[in-house]
Amino acid sequence: MRRSRFLSIVASVGMLSVGTAVAPLSSASAAGIKYGGTLHIVMPWGSILNNFNPLVWDGGTGTTAGGTGSLLYEPTFYDNPYTGAITPMLATAYKWTDGNMKLVVTTRTGVQWSDGTAFSAADVAFTFNYIKQYPALDAETVWKTSMTSVAASGPNTVVFSFSSPDTAIFPLLAEQPIVPEHIFSKVTDPTKFTNPSPVGTGPFLLKSYSAFQVSYVKNPHYWMAGKPYINEVVMTAVKSDTTAELLVLDGYAAYTYDEITDPNRSYVAAHPAWNHYWWPGYQLNLLYFNTATTPFNDLALRKAVAEDLDTNAIAERAYFGSLPAGNETAVAGGLVSQWVPSSLSSLEWSYSPSQAMKTLTAAGYKLVGGKLMEPDGTPVPTQQVLIGGPGWTDFISIAQTISQELQQIGISSTVVQDTFATYYAALQEGHYTLAVSWNNNNYGSPYYAYYDLLSSTESAPIGSTANTNWERFTSPSIDAALKSYAATTDIATQKADMTTIETQVLENVPVVSLTARPNWFDYSTRYYTGWPSASDPYNSGDAPDGYGGGAEQLYLNVHLK
Repeated sequence: MRRSRFLSIVASVGMLSVGTAVAPLSSASAAGIKYGGTLHIVMPWGSILNNFNPLVWDGGTGTTAGGTGSLLYEPTFYDNPYTGAITPMLATAYKWTDGNMKLVVTTRTGVQWSDGTAFSAADVAFTFNYIKQYPALDAETVWKTSMTSVAASGPNTVVFSFSSPDTAIFPLLAEQPIVPEHIFSKVTDPTKFTNPSPVGTGPFLLKSYSAFQVSYVKNPHYWMAGKPYINEVVMTAVKSDTTAELLVLDGYAAYTYDEITDPNRSYVAAHPAWNHYWWPGYQLNLLYFNTATTPFNDLALRKAVAEDLDTNAIAERAYFGSLPAGNETAVAGGLVSQWVPSSLSSLEWSYSPSQAMKTLTAAGYKLVGGKLMEPDGTPVPTQQVLIGGPGWTDFISIAQTISQELQQIGISSTVVQDTFATYYAALQEGHYTLAVSWNNNNYGSPYYAYYDLLSSTESAPIGSTANTNWERFTSPSIDAALKSYAATTDIATQKADMTTIETQVLENVPVVSLTARPNWFDYSTRYYTGWPSASDPYNSGDAPDGYGGGAEQLYLNVHLK
């Protein structure tokens, strides 16, 4: 599973007639809404790709023109990772049947493609079979799971069939952008098709494109009555984060997606009435141990490092108080409190260098002249704390603080910053001992984070590519719990499975949770309102060019003041 999605508690049981998830403004309450306006968005992309083919997305962003997956094309559902709510888009309901061997999805009636052709369940079935025909387009690798077929059964029903139960796949299917069969069936090689005249079901239409700016205008025939409220969206590419921040700071642009250094001082304070940021932290930055090689194949050493790290100090220095420290049981972040039983609290570790030394002493380590000695009397070698870059100032700060704190237990270390390509290859191939990185999960159910982090299918021997299990820690009981979770929709069973895995994480310390890792949502209320926020999280602070329906929720709800 390349990416992950939160399978909400509500959505896990029975047949759903899903209502629109927490939306600040609906068509029914739009009487007082001020329509019109051009929403300006600025992003440090450098340039904008001339490609509007939503099937060449990479499971995220960056392979198509900004707006392709958020303004022109839509998924069947939006699965909000911050709240767990599911918003119906091109589909209205779904249910698991036949012992969770079939997923039946009801598609929406009354939807038209922007060229006037009627949308139907056949378009959904076509899209999934098309990406099966062209595996390079299968961004979420759904056809490498137990899914065996996708077929339309009438104009408004799609049936997904499986060789074994896999209820956890639902969010990956939900976020797939749907394309029109009558257009794409005529494309001979969709991997090279740039779709210059896009035909979508989304709330906007392509107006103009240049390498530095792309504009979209309101779709007058959009299926959601009364929306969108704004007339036009203009996305501008600039060369740096600093330029993007300045354009939002002075009100030229209303929105950017950027980690602003010390945001309260450098951004909010300039215009407190309208400069805002919301960084919903539902992911984590982690310290990865390479458990397949010395010295961190030793559990005692891993646990001692976990006890030695002051994650509150790490978070404060890296994010100036804007983000909290990580929680040892919250590898998944987000809604994890619903999945972690209080019985696990006794297994959690806390910051205590003295306890770390007790852990090491009990395992035979000794501190000699300020240097940690292994049980056989040899010094623990100087470690490298690997980070990527360039310019990752938060990771630089995190790694430097870790390096300083390791000295408290006699471990010397240096911070090594490699190019992203080198850094990522080292993680995947296991050529590191300590590394700071993220968890490969975007959603609140622990399953998806744990699958990526701990499944044996995501691991590999050192020198071979491990997709996401970079610490290379595996366990038969973890694999069994992951399989059990995916085979059911019973929440009690799923929670028991997650407790099994969470216990393993706390007892074996394959990683240390360092800080929250959010979406970097920075916006201005100078001219527009209706933005998502902590009090109204109708999306998760998604990037403006994001796929999966999150960014689209913003464009459907923001309006002139």
